Amino acid sequence: MREIKQIKIRLIITVVLLSIFGIIMQYSASSYSALNETGDAFFYVKKQSLSMVVALVFMFLATCIDTNKFIKLRLPILVCSCGLLAIIFIPGLGIEKYGATRWLNLGFFTIQPSEIAKFGLVIFLAGYLSVHPANNVKSLSICLLAIACVCVLIMLEPNMSITMLVGMSSMVMIVCGGVKFKHIMVLLVPILIVLPILILSEPYRIKRILAFLDPWANPRDEGFQLIQSYYALASGGLFGVGLFNSRQKYAFLPFAETDFIFSIIGEEFGFFGAVLVLCVYAYIIYLGIKISMRARSSHESLLSLGIVMVITLQTLLNIAVVTGSIPPTGLPLPFVSHGGSSLVVFFFAVGVLVKIASNSEDLSLKEIRIKGGSKVSNSMALYDSSSAKVRSLKLFKHR
Repeated sequence: MREIKQIKIRLIITVVLLSIFGIIMQYSASSYSALNETGDAFFYVKKQSLSMVVALVFMFLATCIDTNKFIKLRLPILVCSCGLLAIIFIPGLGIEKYGATRWLNLGFFTIQPSEIAKFGLVIFLAGYLSVHPANNVKSLSICLLAIACVCVLIMLEPNMSITMLVGMSSMVMIVCGGVKFKHIMVLLVPILIVLPILILSEPYRIKRILAFLDPWANPRDEGFQLIQSYYALASGGLFGVGLFNSRQKYAFLPFAETDFIFSIIGEEFGFFGAVLVLCVYAYIIYLGIKISMRARSSHESLLSLGIVMVITLQTLLNIAVVTGSIPPTGLPLPFVSHGGSSLVVFFFAVGVLVKIASNSEDLSLKEIRIKGGSKVSNSMALYDSSSAKVRSLKLFKHR
């Protein structure tokens, strides 16, 4: 019980400190470009700071939500997620930047629906799989249909990186949700066929792959960003050039405050600083896995697993792009990159993890009270509201 409480506190503190560090790095990465573009070197920092206040509110709200409601609301949440992805294509509502329509204009602020949809799909899959395990064709087909709807809408933006993230995290949830091995093998065939088609269907994706294979073949166009990222990481050496002393942020490295902020971290803090940041992410993931393993129900276990997988895969994909391990693609670094939608949604997800941990803590308290009673039988029935089934809880005899 005490360990669960410590997990909650450590998770909240680690995430908040990492986000504060992200705001500091955003100032370092964006101060020059923000000053030239807006006349205010703190322009991006102010926006992110406001987003963090909103994110903290959403995290608190998430800790107050009964996670069992996600089971009942799984379909409306999925429909709303798909609806947000669809309405960005309505003229006047969707905002196009850099050849992609990924943002929704709500007047005073904008949101990125794909950031919401990826967790909306996690909530749906966790709720559905907890009631209908994916060990039969019908359940698996419904899960795949939900995944396909979200992925297709994200691909139309287009946004290949988020599509890959959603697909991979969803597959992990389905596997943990009880899918049979033969069904996994059947799933791999269409995935291996469709993925190359999606890549080859857009010329810019082919250019990115070529730039990944040999960025110096076209150093002023497709290869420019990756080369500048290499320069930033190489300049950092082992210990870095020092905080706020980055040279690549002076209009050399595009998207330095968003997708490539890890390059600035590597330049200013060096190899050891970059590894330390990775260790912080590893610690967050470790805490999330512990929460998933101690969850009181299969629903909460799957839900926390889905959240952890999104954080894990998005972190790995972002760093893989920055280091040239995979072809360049736009994907922010969780809790650190500039982006209000991303920060708010990730904080909400962390709030859900905290709530799941609290539920496990409450269950532990009940078990202690039962074990401390004067008369305890060898076993008793514990009602699991998430699956509407009765499961047996074995207890020790009272001494």
